[in-house]
Amino acid sequence: MRTLKKYLLALLFTGTILGTQAQTKSQLDKDLEDLRTWMRKKSTQADSVTRAEWPTIKQEFKTLTSGLDKNTEKLSQESKQEYNQYKSRYSEWEERNELRKAVALDGHELERWEEVMTGTTRIGSIKPADLRNAFIRMTDYTRANRRNWSLRDWDYAEFVFGELNTRKTEVLEKLNNSDKIKIAALQVEMATLKKSREAQEAYNEMREKR
Repeated sequence: MRTLKKYLLALLFTGTILGTQAQTKSQLDKDLEDLRTWMRKKSTQADSVTRAEWPTIKQEFKTLTSGLDKNTEKLSQESKQEYNQYKSRYSEWEERNELRKAVALDGHELERWEEVMTGTTRIGSIKPADLRNAFIRMTDYTRANRRNWSLRDWDYAEFVFGELNTRKTEVLEKLNNSDKIKIAALQVEMATLKKSREAQEAYNEMREKR
């Protein structure tokens, strides 16, 4: 009889554990779906929200990811990869917002730069098939005009570059291999052009200190 009771208790304990794990998994699936929906909604707003709205955005993201952060190891490999992509994309949004706040970019002037460099002021809505041309246009414009840019001009150009990079991350799985390779090459060139600007700036500062 004791053996039977022990067996039943063990069975009940195992069932409780499995039930708890299933409940946790179900909640994690719901949390990820809620985050997925939120990210899709914010994708079209990330660069248009005002400074006053960002604390709310941050709190919403923190709330949505709280359970996922605590139970990341319980996610499937596919869900874990998706979650990491969302965190990376959000970090880029926040980083660009901090940059925009730090240099106080003017909204109308930023739209002008977006239009000139990419052909649209709605970079977050660029179709995957059109993203390659947007990167080409931006790089061509930078290559042709960078020597005449002020540091302020570079602030706008780098912000637009960041917007395009974010859009690439969002639609990466929908890009064909040829576009992925071309865009990656253009990203490297843009980074090189930026470094040449930073080197020139450092050289000018050194000369001024002499």
